[in-house]
Amino acid sequence: MEDGIFKGLKVLDCASFIAAPAAATVLSDFGADVIKIEPPVTGDPYRNLPNLPGYPRSEHNFAWMLESRNKKSLALDLAKAEGQAVLHRLAGEADVFITNFPPAVRERLGLTYAKLAPLNERLIYASFTGYGEKGEEANKPGFDSNAYWARSGLMDLVRADTDTTPARSVAGMGEPTPARWRFTARSSPRSTSANAPARARMSGRT
Repeated sequence: MEDGIFKGLKVLDCASFIAAPAAATVLSDFGADVIKIEPPVTGDPYRNLPNLPGYPRSEHNFAWMLESRNKKSLALDLAKAEGQAVLHRLAGEADVFITNFPPAVRERLGLTYAKLAPLNERLIYASFTGYGEKGEEANKPGFDSNAYWARSGLMDLVRADTDTTPARSVAGMGEPTPARWRFTARSSPRSTSANAPARARMSGRT
């Protein structure tokens, strides 16, 4: 198998559920080395998705296997200073940091751009949010079903007729789109790392 175009790129996936982690998954498909940061004991809540009502029964955790392929998982308690210290060391050596935690959570866990950028001037900080990083709704959790499916009006638009209830979305129905946007993003900090060719391909630089 040939090396991917992002071989040598180091990515920290410090996110949960689908959209942000899916962007890291796409990078891993093209050769990037991705470390998935998860809380101890429970792990990413997305691991439990197939156990919820309404999902197909399977002996395999199909959702997790699909979204977390190619990744190495690392359990860190980011609520503790020791866990944050480990994450900061990793960020100092990484090329890309991906997160989708609300701004207030990032502040509490030491994950803000202001906190990580001084540790690594090369770091590309990829931020996913449901409702933006500023404003009254910035700290609201934004899931596919509410931030996309409900807010856009699609759940009302696609129902069979005016007498039926609004349609429920399939899990992650809109998540892959922003994941691809991050993958195809053309702007990033100046590339000066040892693996500059991989970073150049990611940022559009030559």
